[in-house]
Amino acid sequence: MLSITALAGFGCKGLSQTEQASIKPITLTYWTVFDDVGQLQKFAAAYKKTRPYVTVNIRQIRYEEFDDLFTNALADDIGPDVVSMHVRWLGKYEARLDPMPASVNVSDVEITGSQFSEQIIVTPRTNPMPSIRGLESNFIGTVASDVVIRNQIYGLPLALDTLALYYNKKILDKAGIAEPPTSWTTFLDDVKKITRVNGVGDIIQSGVPMGTGNNIDNATDIFALLLLQNGVDVVKDGTVVFAGGIDRAASNHPTLEALRFYTDFARPTKEVYSWNEKQTDAFTAFTQGRAGFFFGFAYDFPRIKSRAPQLAIEVIPVPQLNDNAPVNVANYWVESVVKKTKHRDEAWDFIRFMTTPENIKIYTDATKQPSPLRAHVAAQQEDPELGPFVQGILTAKNWYTGRDIDKANIAIENLMLQYLLPYADGQNALKRDAQLIINAATIVQQTL
Repeated sequence: MLSITALAGFGCKGLSQTEQASIKPITLTYWTVFDDVGQLQKFAAAYKKTRPYVTVNIRQIRYEEFDDLFTNALADDIGPDVVSMHVRWLGKYEARLDPMPASVNVSDVEITGSQFSEQIIVTPRTNPMPSIRGLESNFIGTVASDVVIRNQIYGLPLALDTLALYYNKKILDKAGIAEPPTSWTTFLDDVKKITRVNGVGDIIQSGVPMGTGNNIDNATDIFALLLLQNGVDVVKDGTVVFAGGIDRAASNHPTLEALRFYTDFARPTKEVYSWNEKQTDAFTAFTQGRAGFFFGFAYDFPRIKSRAPQLAIEVIPVPQLNDNAPVNVANYWVESVVKKTKHRDEAWDFIRFMTTPENIKIYTDATKQPSPLRAHVAAQQEDPELGPFVQGILTAKNWYTGRDIDKANIAIENLMLQYLLPYADGQNALKRDAQLIINAATIVQQTL
């Protein structure tokens, strides 16, 4: 309170007008969706020790409400200064975000003396911001590819998540599976052993929730993983490429192979049948002990423990199609500055402060998430809980860089649904399936 009083004017005697202007009290409004608010508040308090004239107000926004709230707030000029952006939202909101400057100008404040003879020392600072080369050198490879748009940086991450494979140890034990799978082949065998279907065809216990799009939160990420492992990008250099060459209707087209592999788990005629669109959502099935495996991210771990603390769960890296060319799917958020902010330097400087190596370590240690920094990979790989997610982080990729991830997700989920439908009498199966893939790719292309 004494610091605030001093900065309000009483203790500013002796300061030049320039110094007084540089420490005029300001408030940054910070919107986040899934970041750990408690840890962000600790960063805000730590930042205020050096710059007591900056107050950071943090507000958590519901995922499904973000778009409307953000759009309306900006229209009314009451939007946030700092905002968490999912990496797959950057294309959509680019025009509303501020490109990172090369440096920011702020002032450090030191208050000395006693209550009645305080002295304020103001030290101007020009803090350099990370460069593109710095991103490429210090952060996981996908970061620079994702946050750099037209040679401008639009945000920095506090963490970076990847897919891994959760399993219910008790269910595997009962199925006679002593060790979790280390390949897709053993994974398929294990799913067959775990799945139980009753006499009328109802799934009593699922080997894995997989094969559909309507009741699996991570369906498109899992499908993207299969495509990437099969050597196919979803989007490359601003163009959808997963339908390339599919018009020749070859049954061994890599996209068709990935689609077939994914949806086989939802086909009653297949040995690996373990799921269908009538089931509850995948997360609920796993937490209720009705599924042996679950493809999820590190952020799912505390959710699972909160929902089902009694479950004996373990996590392993996702199986790889080619161990010599591993790949994974990246899913993460970045902290960005809104273009309409009136406090650009302070907003970007606060992001710079939060994303120093020391503070990223504090954040990822507290939230048990993988770090986006290369320097932290080796240590996190040794962490029993984080290791499965970190093992593939260096080869993790974000599969979407367009303007409407929701529309792209729906297109791919509809592809799964339509591919599972029976063929019409006399219909050429390969031609139909090729056209379904082309239709989905066309819709995704429209979102880029």
